[in-house]
Amino acid sequence: MNANITETYETAAKTAASAANNAGQLVVKHIEKMIELQTGSAKVYADAFLRNAREALEVKDAQSARSYFEKQPEVVRGIVQRMTKDSGEIMELGRAYVDEAQALFTKSAADLGAVVQNDAKAKKDAKAA
Repeated sequence: MNANITETYETAAKTAASAANNAGQLVVKHIEKMIELQTGSAKVYADAFLRNAREALEVKDAQSARSYFEKQPEVVRGIVQRMTKDSGEIMELGRAYVDEAQALFTKSAADLGAVVQNDAKAKKDAKAA
């Protein structure tokens, strides 16, 4: 009987450890994707800011100032489009994480439930014998 309890405990502990490991891997995978996305976005925004600052520093007269200011709506539009794209990617990453986490937790609960059911069946069989 004690051997059965020990075996059930070990099986449950392994199942729980495996679930925790899988959850940790999922979190790390999505953090890595988020960091990649944010790093790429930061570079794009920094490049746009620096390019715009360089162009502003090249303004020397009324005509170059006019040309610079006429391009600003296009610059802003490009940045807003990139921000929209980045926001969509972040939302998709979040949805994917939720879906994967939900599937993982469902599987983990089923696996742990199977351990408990097997233990209950073993106890019932032991009493019957």
